[in-house]
Amino acid sequence: MKNKVNRFAIFAERVHLMNGGAKSYRDSAPTQEAAKELAEEIAKSKKAQFYSWLQILDIVTGKFTEYSIERGGVLVERCPDTEYQLKI
Repeated sequence: MKNKVNRFAIFAERVHLMNGGAKSYRDSAPTQEAAKELAEEIAKSKKAQFYSWLQILDIVTGKFTEYSIERGGVLVERCPDTEYQLKI
């Protein structure tokens, strides 16, 4: 089991909010580019048939990008002109 969480954490699930949280964590990557590649792999995996969304979270800045997972594992960015940031 991996112990280290890289800067860009990836979350994916079918239902938002209360049903997910830490249980929606899938993996992490050291760079944004590597996270996007990993997210694409996750979206095309067998388990992805149970996912409808995916997020890439920069754990340093709290900013994240959200995607819908379309048929065939295609990621479509939700609200690409909106910048999301976690409020901690």
